Amino acid sequence: MLQKVRQTIEKYKMLDAEDRVGVAVSGGPDSIALLRVMTNIAAEFRLSLVIIHVNHDLRGEESEREERFVRTLGESMKIPVAARKISIPAIRKREQGSVENISRRERYGYFEEVKESYSLDKIALGHNQDDQAETVIMKFLRGSGLEGLRGILPVRDGMYVRPLIEATREEILVFLREEGAQYMTDSSNVDDIYVRNRIRNRLIPALKEQYNPRLAENIARMADIIRLENDFIEQYVKDALLKLNIIYEGNKVGINIPDFKLLPPVIRLRIIKRLLQNRSSSKMKISYVHVKAVIGLIEGPRSNGLLDLPLGIMVRREYDNLTIVKDEVSSKLTDPHDKNKKRKDDKWGVNDYYYDIFIPGTVKIKEAGLTIDFSCIGIEQIDFNAENTVFMDYDSLTFPLIIRNIRAGDRMQPLGLGGTKKVKSIFIDKKIPRSKRGKTPLLVDQISVLWIPGIKLSDRVRVTDATKTVLRAEII
Repeated sequence: MLQKVRQTIEKYKMLDAEDRVGVAVSGGPDSIALLRVMTNIAAEFRLSLVIIHVNHDLRGEESEREERFVRTLGESMKIPVAARKISIPAIRKREQGSVENISRRERYGYFEEVKESYSLDKIALGHNQDDQAETVIMKFLRGSGLEGLRGILPVRDGMYVRPLIEATREEILVFLREEGAQYMTDSSNVDDIYVRNRIRNRLIPALKEQYNPRLAENIARMADIIRLENDFIEQYVKDALLKLNIIYEGNKVGINIPDFKLLPPVIRLRIIKRLLQNRSSSKMKISYVHVKAVIGLIEGPRSNGLLDLPLGIMVRREYDNLTIVKDEVSSKLTDPHDKNKKRKDDKWGVNDYYYDIFIPGTVKIKEAGLTIDFSCIGIEQIDFNAENTVFMDYDSLTFPLIIRNIRAGDRMQPLGLGGTKKVKSIFIDKKIPRSKRGKTPLLVDQISVLWIPGIKLSDRVRVTDATKTVLRAEII
C-alpha cells in the first residue's frame, strides 16, 4: 500500500519538499494509517508534521478516549498535537442542521486556525477509495451534476491533500496489521440513521454481491474521469466569463442576452449557477431549479420578466439585458441558516427552523413535537386507509426536500383545488391557533409547499395512474 500511496502523491503533486503538513487524526483506522504513511515518507520529502484532532463531543466518553489516544500517540511519536473539543450537541441547541454538515464546518474551521498557528503548507486527510465510492453514490442519489459526481477531490484548494484516496479500506486494514498499529473504532459508523452509513453498510455490499465485486474501484475511476471533464468545462466557463463583458456594479451583475445565447447550453447553465452562488450567502440553497428558472427567463418569449429567488436574489430581464441583484436586507430576513435570530416579521415568537429530508429516513421535529418517516414504495403498495400517512408522486418532486415552518408569502395548491392558496389562509380556515402557526411544519421542495402534516396535501404531487414511484410520509 505504501508504494500505491507514493504513486498517488506523485500523480496529483500533493507534496513538495520541506512542506509543513497537518495530519488530521481522529483515531480511527483510516487516520492512523494516514499518520503512519506520512511518518514513513517524512524523511523522503523532508516533511514537518503536526497532528490535528477535533473532539466533536458526539459520543460522550468514547470521544474523550479518542482524544486521549491521539494525544498519547503524538507524544510517543514526538509529533506536536493540536487538539480542540468542539461540542456539536451544544451548537445544535442553538441552530438546526445536520450533524454531518455542522461537524464538517466546525472541523474545517479549526483546520484553518491550525494552519495559521503552525504555518502549515498542507493538511492531509484520510479519505480512501471506499469513501470516494460512498460519496459518489450519495451524490448520484441526490441528483447531482458533474460537479457532485466528481466525488472527493484528491487535492482541494492547493492545500487539502488525500494521500489514501486510491487505497481501499481493506488495503488500509492489512497495512495496519502489518505495522502492528492500534486504532480506535467509531461506534457511530454502524448507526444507520446516517445516509452515508446506510450506503456503506447496506447498499454497497448488496451492489458488490449482486452486480460487481470491484464496485468501489470502478466508481473511483468514473469519478476521476468526471473530474477531468469537469475541469475542462470549468476552464471553458472561466474563459467565457472573460469574453462576455459582464458588467459588475455594486450588488448588481449585468449580462447581454444575445451574447450569452451564443454559448453552448452547458456553459450557460454553469455561468448562471456561478453568478447566483457568488451572490448567495449559502451556495447549498441555489439549486438546479433556480438556474433553470433564470435560463427560462432568458430563453422565453417574453422580453420583460422578474424572478424572486431565495436569499434575497432577484433576477430581472429587460429586453436584451439580464440583471442579477442581491438584496442585502431581504437576504438577512430570509437566510434559513441564520437560525438564532428571529425574523422581523415573526408574528408568533418562534425562531425559524428547517430540517433536511433524506429518503428513506426519519426526521424528528422538536418544535412541533412530531416525528415523520419517509420512504419510497411502489404504487401497488399504497394503503389509502393508513392513518396519519400521505402518498406523493415521487417524480413530481423537485429535490432537495426540507421541512420548515411558515415564511411570509408561502402558498400551496390544496388537493382538489384548481388554484393556489396562502398557507396563512389555510391555517385560518382550519382554525389553527395563532400561537401554533409558527410551529406547524411544512414539507417543501424547491418549487412550493407540498404538505402541511395532518392538514393539507398539495395537488401538485398527487398520485395518478401515471405514477411509477410513490413517496410515503407517515407521522409516527
